[in-house]
Amino acid sequence: MKSYLVQPTKRILNDGGTMSARINSRVVTFDPDTQKVLLVRNKDQDYWYPPGGGWEPGEEDIRTCGEREVAEETGQRVTIQRLIYTQQFQASPEVIFLEWFWLAHPDGDTKIRDGHIDLHGIVAEARWFSSEELQSVKVFPKRLKTTFWDNLSRWNQDEDPFLGVS
Repeated sequence: MKSYLVQPTKRILNDGGTMSARINSRVVTFDPDTQKVLLVRNKDQDYWYPPGGGWEPGEEDIRTCGEREVAEETGQRVTIQRLIYTQQFQASPEVIFLEWFWLAHPDGDTKIRDGHIDLHGIVAEARWFSSEELQSVKVFPKRLKTTFWDNLSRWNQDEDPFLGVS
């Protein structure tokens, strides 16, 4: 693999500044037994989102990145089932993220351990939410409150749009 793929893409802007693009792998873990999804919240923030983080090409494939990030941020082990969403997210005028959202199922015990700490990041809390519980909190992406739940049965039948690693 060429070394330029390992670094985030950078572009020089008209004003002389730079813009970086980064690929994130995020995982919406759905527990079919409890009908809940696993989300995280950052320190000093009031919103919830699927765990995930930056993909390091050459070190792992993008699905493995998602599984690793879930384990780091929540202590949970998961198996990715399929790709469900992609999103371009501009964090600032200088930084753009391309985010891949995966649907996963938990492997084994789903209890969130009290002592689990996100040693490599800023996650303060991990929690399982039902569809009803999500209605009263701020969550990103917003469709986790709505169409996500309607699409679950279809995703189990449709072909995964992710073509795989070649």
